[in-house]
Amino acid sequence: MSGETPGVGATSLGWKGHGLPSVLDQLRELGGECLELNSRPGLHAGLVVDERTAPQVRGWAEDAGIRIESVAGYNDFSNPDPAALREEEARLFTACEMASRLGARIVRAFVADVHPGLDFESVRPHVIEAFRWVASRARGLGITLAMENHGRLVNDGAILASLVQEIGEDNVRITLDTGNFAWTGHDAEQVAADFDAVLPYVVSVHVKDGVWRDGSFEFVPAGEGELPLAELVRRLVARGFSGPIYSEYEGSGDFLEGTRTSIAFLKRCVRDATRTAT
Repeated sequence: MSGETPGVGATSLGWKGHGLPSVLDQLRELGGECLELNSRPGLHAGLVVDERTAPQVRGWAEDAGIRIESVAGYNDFSNPDPAALREEEARLFTACEMASRLGARIVRAFVADVHPGLDFESVRPHVIEAFRWVASRARGLGITLAMENHGRLVNDGAILASLVQEIGEDNVRITLDTGNFAWTGHDAEQVAADFDAVLPYVVSVHVKDGVWRDGSFEFVPAGEGELPLAELVRRLVARGFSGPIYSEYEGSGDFLEGTRTSIAFLKRCVRDATRTAT
């Protein structure tokens, strides 16, 4: 975590193909304070973060004045085949090792993907087993796994909250993606209920904003849409939340300008929420 107040930054996925030093410099110029680094090997101009390269990556971040607060992990815990599940567990744990080398404390995780013939209740036991396995090993690294509301199989606040409770590990929590509930079809009332359900377990936030239009949810820069983002930040800060809040702009406009607008809005939200809390 970043300290008494949340840091505001961005996820690195939007800079796919760009070298990490350039990403960090651009993020600083946009007003960002922290970064979620994507763990896909080679995503940033061939970069693979391992024991050899981690010190260099930490040096780049320090030079740019950007904190790497989390790592984006990848996993799909829907496959009931034990060998396939072990592979997915290992893939997520590799992201935990990467985070540990970088001094980050959070790894964003997925839950399960949509596959023909599978519903969530049929894969739930495998999800719980797999998260317990990874969490028990990640604890020794000081890493918290943060399940994101991602995709269409598990994108419901109450279900995610119940998963955290059933897994029962204190280092399994939630990354709240503010736009994904609406993207998957929830209306404003249901999104509010989703936020309420996950709020006690949130350790990091991916911010998307948007507008409901013609049966879909269209992404716009943070603060220009219909989601209650300022109120969400206020509630998080009131609970003592000090984790990262990341812009994850996926709208149709220019990525850098959308990210700049989003970061500026989110920093105002944090300042206002902190002022209210004190």
